[in-house]
Amino acid sequence: MTFNRQSSTRDVNLPYLDSHVHFWKLERGDYHWLKPSNSVLYQNYLPTDLLGSEAASSVRGFIAVQAAPTIAETEFLLELAGKDERILGVVGWLDPFADSFVDEYRRLRNNPQFVGIRLDRSVFEPNTEQVPDRLVEHLRVLEKDGFPVDLLIGPENMPTVLKCLRFVPHLKAVINHLGGPPIRNGELELWSAYIAELSGFTNVYCKWSGMITPAGGMNPERLAPYIDYTAEKFGPQRIMFGSDWPVALMAGTYSDVVQLFEQLLPKQWNDMERASVRNNNAKAFYFGIEESEI
Repeated sequence: MTFNRQSSTRDVNLPYLDSHVHFWKLERGDYHWLKPSNSVLYQNYLPTDLLGSEAASSVRGFIAVQAAPTIAETEFLLELAGKDERILGVVGWLDPFADSFVDEYRRLRNNPQFVGIRLDRSVFEPNTEQVPDRLVEHLRVLEKDGFPVDLLIGPENMPTVLKCLRFVPHLKAVINHLGGPPIRNGELELWSAYIAELSGFTNVYCKWSGMITPAGGMNPERLAPYIDYTAEKFGPQRIMFGSDWPVALMAGTYSDVVQLFEQLLPKQWNDMERASVRNNNAKAFYFGIEESEI
């Protein structure tokens, strides 16, 4: 396959809203997935490590996304957001099966920078015959409030997610990292079938995030089929940019992430559509702001 997509040279410096960054402090002790064997990630990553860098100078704001399955980490991220105005919002964590879910959700919502909840693969176990009533009950609370949900899922979880969405068809949700397609082996069939169904729910968005790592670096030709398919299914009004920093550092710099994203933007999209993906869609999704500046 020959990759020759070109990005417009006159709009690449337009500002971004990065919808997916992480910050962590190892001594907090709840990042159980981080291991000393990963020398790149097993260190502290705080706002000062990113927000003052030249690479992030074209980014006007960030959404900090949970990296630990604890309410304490959500509160830690909210503290960081309270100290740095470029962290516009926090997507935190709550246990959707817990009796305390609604009370904790209401409490956290008192902070205007709490803008979402992330649900991961453990919530949507494969081969689930019946969606738990408690999960549906709590998703209906979020659906009624129009409160955003990030979905960290792969193709194996998508059948269960689809079952859930049939109970909450108006849930405001965004699929993280293109839904974890098998980029390394280039398969499309199973993932694309589920993506087509998910895109049929009009409040479901897709993040073009976490791309450089599974692509093994600056390899846009590996990503192009998945970008093109999600572009077709979700359109320029339901896709948003996310870096997945610092996880992305395993495959490239922050500048590499932005450059890769720009290379992959569909050439047929006009300047307004590109601006939507870079910035405006995240504002609409997390803050309900359609055109005005944050």
